[in-house]
Amino acid sequence: NCGNKVSTYTSIMMQQLIVIVVSYITIGNCLPILQNNRLHFTPSSGGKSTNHINEINDALNNAPLFTKQFNKANPLSSLECTACKVALDAALWKYRTPNGTYPGLPGFIITLCKYLKIETNSVCEGMIHELQNETLFLLNKLQLTGSQLCGLIFPTSCPANDLSWNNNKWVVPIPKSHKGKHRVSPKNSKELKVLQISDIHIDLLYKPGSAANCKEPLCCRDNNGEVGQDKVTAGYWGTAAACDTPYWTLENLLQRASEDKFDYIIWTGDLPAHNDWSQTREGQIKLLSNLTNLLTHYFPNTPVYPSLGNHESNPVNSFPPNYVKGVNNISWLYEALAKAWSPWLPHDAITTVRESGFYTTLVKPGLRIVSMNMNYCNTENFWMLLDPVDPNGELAWLVKTLDGAEEKGEVVHIIGHIPPSMTGDCLKVWRNNYHDIISRYRDIIMAQFYGHTHKDEIEIQYNDSSLAHPVSMAYIAPSVTTYTKLFPSYRTYSMDGNSWRVLDHSTYTLNLTEANTQGASPVWKLEYSARAEYNLTSLDLKSWHELYRSWVNDSDQSKTFQKYYTNFYKGNPPNKECDGDCKMRFLCGIQTGNYTSPC
Repeated sequence: NCGNKVSTYTSIMMQQLIVIVVSYITIGNCLPILQNNRLHFTPSSGGKSTNHINEINDALNNAPLFTKQFNKANPLSSLECTACKVALDAALWKYRTPNGTYPGLPGFIITLCKYLKIETNSVCEGMIHELQNETLFLLNKLQLTGSQLCGLIFPTSCPANDLSWNNNKWVVPIPKSHKGKHRVSPKNSKELKVLQISDIHIDLLYKPGSAANCKEPLCCRDNNGEVGQDKVTAGYWGTAAACDTPYWTLENLLQRASEDKFDYIIWTGDLPAHNDWSQTREGQIKLLSNLTNLLTHYFPNTPVYPSLGNHESNPVNSFPPNYVKGVNNISWLYEALAKAWSPWLPHDAITTVRESGFYTTLVKPGLRIVSMNMNYCNTENFWMLLDPVDPNGELAWLVKTLDGAEEKGEVVHIIGHIPPSMTGDCLKVWRNNYHDIISRYRDIIMAQFYGHTHKDEIEIQYNDSSLAHPVSMAYIAPSVTTYTKLFPSYRTYSMDGNSWRVLDHSTYTLNLTEANTQGASPVWKLEYSARAEYNLTSLDLKSWHELYRSWVNDSDQSKTFQKYYTNFYKGNPPNKECDGDCKMRFLCGIQTGNYTSPC
């Protein structure tokens, strides 16, 4: 496994500088062998012995015994897991001071990152600098072992069952159903039209003609170096590669969308680009203000209901609970959100935004929006290890909000960034509590709306693994950004003015191949509308359930499923057809709930 280099951006997104130590041991120029009943690392074929490898071996020789038995059935996975545990235990042993701190660890990892060319020098230095305060605080506070850290980095292949968020099976109390008031009847029952914009990821350094394939995690930028041998360059309106959105492309999208009239806008997070190693808190705040003003410019009289993405913080994915003070405190971001969102939200909503980044408000009499801060379920937000039990009391607040809505006869739309999927980035115990809440209040929750995945998806919540009893429907909107290998998109919904149910949704996409042709102008074309595309008489929960069951029971590749597969990638799928294994993965991604998935 040492000779195979994996995605370096995945390592960065792990949000722990420790992952680079693992990269050094498991994917660098090294070879693990058993020597004197201990793991020992030597240069791989053609490599040269280095002081860094000798340093690790020295730590292994002096640290406690870490001999592990390999899994003969899956030696590569077992080797990766064993090497991970050994490497991190050794590094933590070597750099731990008597008072439980690790002051020498960041510099050691920067050296390894540069030497092994895991990333460019600027990314190595920038990412470690971004993460060191958070990581060193958590290491000192929790005294995590190498095994536990491996469980964070490789949760599937190298699980650590003793992590606090795995062991603490906390439950949020949910009151029994009570008889609320009659459903509030709207005075004006006209059909509503709603716009959803998600995952903008604006890159202020996007440069047409720059390298679309580069040595850094984010390309198509002013500082990416020369164009490679493939001669693939950044197009003016965007590039379907590891690139983010040009500012002028977002302006063009908003200008086009503003030609239609919307009753309100859902804005489901992730504003900054993917240059996580070179961002600052000041830059995040300026971008938030800039994009808020831009949206207000094109929609001066349209209410906007935003939710918080995982990229808005600095470092990325870092959302500590409120009791974390000092340099790691999150109030700098929540204060900025409260200021930016104040033109759209009432005082009581701004109060909870300032406290925790979530809120609720009435859209119209009888229709309530609940905007969740889904970063408290994020598996890459390692602050949740401090105390995983309902961070900032968000789920208890959700129960109280839904109970109040039920009593008043209101219906609810829930919006958020990270979807609570079974295969996604949401912590299991948080997700299970969330699904229990949704199931309890299923009669008043008309729909849920998310982003984060950059893809065009649906999720159907079920009561159990029989997949016979649907509870709620979630729409996951496609991204504005092209990251990675996608076309930019936005979504509109039509909603019934009496029940507030979704009647249909339409997705608009900018075909970059056409738009970047010399002399062409950008055209945001209707990619599809859901009812027509999937031959549905309505978009109620029953119709989606029956469509999904038809895909599950159909051994052949049904035409509607192939359409879903194509739309998932916004009309630009990696392969023309989705075979049986591919289909199974997609079907497993659609189902969700509080049960053990059969997938």
